[in-house]
Amino acid sequence: MLTGRAVRARRAGFTLIELLISMVLMGLVSGAIVKLLLRQQRFYNSTTDLIQTRQQIRQAAAMLPSDLRGISSVAGDIYAMSDSAIEFRSVFGTSVVCANIGGMLSTVPRVLARNSTMTSWARPPALGDSLAVYNNGPTAALADDGWTRFQITAIPTPVTTNVANGCPVTTGLTQAGDVSAINPSYQLTLSPAAPASIAVGAGIRFFRRVRYRIYRETDNQWYIGFFECLAGRTPACDLTKPIAGPFQPYAPTGTSGMQFAYYDSTGAVTADPLQVARISLVVRGQAAALMNLSGAGGTLFRDSLRIEVGLRNRR
Repeated sequence: MLTGRAVRARRAGFTLIELLISMVLMGLVSGAIVKLLLRQQRFYNSTTDLIQTRQQIRQAAAMLPSDLRGISSVAGDIYAMSDSAIEFRSVFGTSVVCANIGGMLSTVPRVLARNSTMTSWARPPALGDSLAVYNNGPTAALADDGWTRFQITAIPTPVTTNVANGCPVTTGLTQAGDVSAINPSYQLTLSPAAPASIAVGAGIRFFRRVRYRIYRETDNQWYIGFFECLAGRTPACDLTKPIAGPFQPYAPTGTSGMQFAYYDSTGAVTADPLQVARISLVVRGQAAALMNLSGAGGTLFRDSLRIEVGLRNRR
């Protein structure tokens, strides 16, 4: 039986209890997602630090041995050495004598039309650099043959044409057009003057005094540093520049970020630069911040690498 009362339709919706339960569940899920994202971010940052630490170790391991292998201890290449630093005569280039005029030597240009390479250097020679030139000696006997050392006493003169004081084609080492403004020969003024017994075709090795050491920078981190010296420059040695790091701090207890040990031909430890036949180098890397890979708490990541380098012309 119908009445005059209107029947009010029920509206679909949530009760207060259902809303509270939904909010709690959403909070739990959101918290779990945020926690997961934070853990992923920490893992990513820690992995990046780990990779960077190992990369710095590899960088040091790639740079130092290549320089150390060129040392000739019997020739006096090592100026100073300790457990945390080494200073020595470093080879930065080679060339061939193309002319010897009045005791001044000229080099073969770097690029030749025949695609052969007789000159290669990391940078052109400069005033104050030293070099060793193979000297055949005044006689045909082998006894007076050997390497003679000189120092460059004037800014090397670039020779841009095939003239006599450069690298003329008459030497047979160059062809017409090999010598140019962008591919010059360098005439070197030396002390002492080169003797006449140094002939065209003699080998040249260019040297510069360098030093590697572990030191603390202004950010209080320890790095492997490098500087080079040139005689006649003021100051003779430039400032130490970081080339890799950070590493573990220096310590005399055998845990330094970079540690040298020196051995003679019998394998005994030596402090005599003229007796060094092998250099042992240990590089110990250290992350710049705490790492958290497992989520159990931050730890300071460390890694190390040991390298043995045999020297040339050793006793």
